[in-house]
Amino acid sequence: MSFEVKDCIKKLHHSGFIVKDLDRSLRFYQDTLKMDLKMRWIETAEQCDVGMCVPGCKLELAQLVGYGAEVELIQFLDEAGTDALLEPNHIGVGHISFEVYDLQAMVAYLEEAGYKMASEVMVVPELNITWVHALDPDGVHIELMQFLNQD
Repeated sequence: MSFEVKDCIKKLHHSGFIVKDLDRSLRFYQDTLKMDLKMRWIETAEQCDVGMCVPGCKLELAQLVGYGAEVELIQFLDEAGTDALLEPNHIGVGHISFEVYDLQAMVAYLEEAGYKMASEVMVVPELNITWVHALDPDGVHIELMQFLNQD
């Protein structure tokens, strides 16, 4: 019997991001984007040394759920890395994408809440979408996309 990776992987479970201030990030994802806190916990050095490959690290983590997605936010408590903003073309930098019903309303809502857009609203007729990138408190790109001609 041969191994089939598609028979082994069940689903993408979550996307994780390192944050500077977990409470500040939770305000964005819970209060602004209305995601639900699934759980929040601390991992000690013994628990995260091997997994995070940062000797002696201590982490505080939170998992949020909403809109069919899970997001994990990770704050290093003792071994904080650099908080220099990485350009979007930096290898390893990612983004989260939410499909929305009303892109213009979401942009207005986020701007009114004090969050910045990283791009202009783009319309891509050949892909049947319009989209924009917003920034979370740590500069993570949050893509908002709306399909054109929705039913």
